[in-house]
Amino acid sequence: MSDQAERLVQIYDKLVERLYEIRLEVEKTSENLDVDREIEDLLEQEKDLERLTREEASLLSYWLKRDIKDLRAHLAATEQGVKGWLAQETSLLSEQFMHWLRQVADPSLVDARTLQEDLDSREDPTLYHAGELAMAGVFSCANCGKEIEVSYTHRLEPCHRCEERIFIRKTLDTRA
Repeated sequence: MSDQAERLVQIYDKLVERLYEIRLEVEKTSENLDVDREIEDLLEQEKDLERLTREEASLLSYWLKRDIKDLRAHLAATEQGVKGWLAQETSLLSEQFMHWLRQVADPSLVDARTLQEDLDSREDPTLYHAGELAMAGVFSCANCGKEIEVSYTHRLEPCHRCEERIFIRKTLDTRA
C-alpha cells in the first residue's frame, strides 16, 4: 500500500474512533447525532491537522458515510449485527474498533426519515469501487465473482482475476 493510502486508512480509522467519542457526548444530551455533519466537521479539523487536500477530505467523507449508512441499513434489515455485515469473524478486528462501529452505526440513534433520505440519495448502496476505502469485510467482484477478504480498513484494488473495478460486499446469511 502506498504511503498516501496508508495515511488515508489511518485517518479513516481515527475518524471512526472520534465519531464514537462524539456519540458518547451527544448521548448525555437530548440531541440527536447528525453523523453526516459530524463527519464533515471532523474532516474540516483533519484538513488542518493532517494537511488533507480537498479531494482527500471529500473521498474520506464519502467512504465513511457510505460504510456507516450501509452498516446501518444492514443492522436495520437483518438480525445479524456487525459480524454479518463484515462477513467474517470479528476476532480479526480489535474489540475496541468493533465497539466503536456498533455504537456509531446504531440505527436506533438515527431519525428514520433522515436515514431513508440518505439511503435514497445513494445511486447503488451495494457497490464498492476500486480505489475507495472500505472497512474490513469480504467483497465479491461484480464481473467474475472472485472474493477478496480484507481484515482491516483497506483501499480496494481492481479484481486480480479480471481487472473489474466494481465489488459487492458479502454478508453472512444466517437466516437459513
